[in-house]
Amino acid sequence: MHIDSTFSVVAPINQVWDTLMDFERVAGCLPGARILNKLSDDAYQVGMTVKLGPVTMQYKGLLNVIERNAPEHRAVLGGKAQETRGQGTAEATVTLVLAEDGAATGGSVSADLALSGKAAAMGKGVIGSVTEQMMSLFAKNLQAMLTEAAPPAPETPAGPSPSAVPEPTLQPTPAPVPASAAPAPVPASAAPAGSLDALSLAKGIAAEQLSSPAKVLGVVAVVACIAYWAGRRSAFRLLRLCGRL
Repeated sequence: MHIDSTFSVVAPINQVWDTLMDFERVAGCLPGARILNKLSDDAYQVGMTVKLGPVTMQYKGLLNVIERNAPEHRAVLGGKAQETRGQGTAEATVTLVLAEDGAATGGSVSADLALSGKAAAMGKGVIGSVTEQMMSLFAKNLQAMLTEAAPPAPETPAGPSPSAVPEPTLQPTPAPVPASAAPAPVPASAAPAGSLDALSLAKGIAAEQLSSPAKVLGVVAVVACIAYWAGRRSAFRLLRLCGRL
């Protein structure tokens, strides 16, 4: 019985080849397969559980590497096993070839099978369908293993964006100066020391007292009195001057 199958994974061909040639590691990718013992670099004691329809069979046997061609990514494997709970046997010669397909690696598997016992009674159609399902699960598991083993991509430090606009720097706003702390304006012509400037006095009093009409009248009265006494003093000085003359 001859069966052909294919699979594809996204990984470099050399990485896929090295992984497939590590039989102890890759055996877990094939459902039901396990390495029981490593006899040499090219010989392994294996166990296999296969379910064909309603029948489950367990095999135990040997796997030998007949050919291993790394430059061409080609390997030939031979295996022979017997049922652990029956008289059936399985013998196979499997040829594996890898080929690059862009970023992916494709694998073709060609197997010549010789079966006896329950498995032989299932027919090529059932065995071929089970083989395709097993290869599909094998490819998924192999892809997960390759992805996990791949080195992480180096991180590129994020630099400042060329279009980034720098945020404006906030400057503290000076606190307003209270009116009481502001210096009083200096008059353009300051009065001599000891003199009384009635007009400036009246303006200062009026500025502080404009809130009440009664106080405004008082300011007017004070200014009038000051003007009256200032006038009398000026007339008295005039009479004294005339008397002397």
